[in-house]
Amino acid sequence: MRRKGSRERTLIILSLITGLIVFSFSPSFAVEPVRVGVLTDLSGNYAGISGSNREAVKMAIDDFGGELLGRKIELVIRDGQAKADVSNQKAKEMYEKDKVDIIIDVPNSGAALAVAHQADQHKKLFFSIGSGTTRNTGPDCNRYTFDWGYNDYMLATAGGLWAIKNLGKKWYFIAADYEWGHDLLKHFKAVVLKNGGESVGEDLVALGTSDFSPYILKALQAKPDVVALLNAGKDGLNSTKAAVEFGLKKNAKIVHPVFFVDSIKAVGPEVYAGDYATAPWYWKSENPGSKEFVGKWMKKFSKPPHWMNATAYTCTLEYLKAVKRAGTKDPDAVIKQLEGLNFKGVLASPGVIRPEDHMVVQDALIVRAKKPKEIKEAWDFFEIVGVVPAAKAFMDPKDTGCKMK
Repeated sequence: MRRKGSRERTLIILSLITGLIVFSFSPSFAVEPVRVGVLTDLSGNYAGISGSNREAVKMAIDDFGGELLGRKIELVIRDGQAKADVSNQKAKEMYEKDKVDIIIDVPNSGAALAVAHQADQHKKLFFSIGSGTTRNTGPDCNRYTFDWGYNDYMLATAGGLWAIKNLGKKWYFIAADYEWGHDLLKHFKAVVLKNGGESVGEDLVALGTSDFSPYILKALQAKPDVVALLNAGKDGLNSTKAAVEFGLKKNAKIVHPVFFVDSIKAVGPEVYAGDYATAPWYWKSENPGSKEFVGKWMKKFSKPPHWMNATAYTCTLEYLKAVKRAGTKDPDAVIKQLEGLNFKGVLASPGVIRPEDHMVVQDALIVRAKKPKEIKEAWDFFEIVGVVPAAKAFMDPKDTGCKMK
C-alpha cells in the first residue's frame, strides 16, 4: 500500500509540475512586450511629410536591439489622417485594445490635443512631434504628454527675430485656417510687432485650398517687405507656386514656418529659391550620431531624412533608454527618468526636457533655400544662415500657462 501511495503522490507532483511549465509558457503568462505606437498621417494632407516617421521609429527600435528588459519591442502603426476625430478614436483604440505603452507623432494640432487628452485619461505616454500647438505645453499640458523638436512659438519667434532684423519690417501673413495656422499667426505677429515691425494684411485660408491666387494678389497690393506663408504640405506647395507665378518674390521675401527636403525635390529648387524658414535640424548636421543616422537612411531610401524623421528617431531612443534606466515600463517611473534630462544625439546637442512643461528644447536653425546654381550636392537644398539659441527660441516655462499636475 505504501508503494502504491508513493507512486500516486509522485504522479500527482509530476502532473502539477507539468501544468506549471505549460502555464508559464502560455500567452496569458508570457511577459508583455514593450509596445511602441506610431499614430501618423498615412493618407491625409501631410502623408508625404509625416508618413516616413514610422520608418524612423522602426530604425530606432532596430538600432536599440529590438528588446528591452527581457521583452520584445513591438511596433504598432495606425493612420490618424491628420484629423482630430479620427486620431482621437485611434489613440483610444491603441491604448485600450493594442495596449501600446506610448504613442509617437500625430501631425495636426487639433489631433495632437485630442491624443494628449487620451494619454492623460489612460495614464500612458504621448510624444508629440508632428504638431506645433503651444497648448500641449501650455494651458492644456498634462503629465503624460511631451512635446519634441519644435512648437509654433519656436518657429515664429526664432524665424521672426532673425527675419525682422535681416529681411524687413512690413509683413503680410497668409495662414492655414485651423489650430496650427492660428497659433503660428498669433506668435509671428507678436514677435514682429514687438520688434518694431508692422502687419500690412493677413488672410486665413482653408486647409486643402488649391488656388491661392486671390491671397497672393492681395499681398502684392499691400507692398510688404516680407510675406509669411504659414502653412505646410500641399498648401505650402500651392501657395509658393502662386507666389512665383505672380512675381511676388521680385519685391518681397518669403518666410515659411518650416521646410522639408521632399517638398523642394517634388517641385524643383527654383520654386522655393531664396525663401527662408526655421528648422529644428538639417541632415548636414554635425550632432552626435547624425552622420550615421543619415547614412543608414540614405542607403535604405535613397534620400536624406528630414527634421521630423530625426525627431521621431531621437525621441524613440530616449524613451527606450528611459525605460531601461527605470527598470520598468511603468509610465510614472519612465516620466521621472525623462523630466530634466539633458541629452545629446541626432536631434540636438544638447537637448533638454523641461520638467515644468515637458517641452524638449534645443537651438533653432534659420535656413535659406538655395538657388539651383548653388546646389553642389544632391538633396543639399538649404544653407544655414543663422542659429537662434534655445533660451530665445522657446517660451520661458513660467510664461506658458502650464500647471503640471
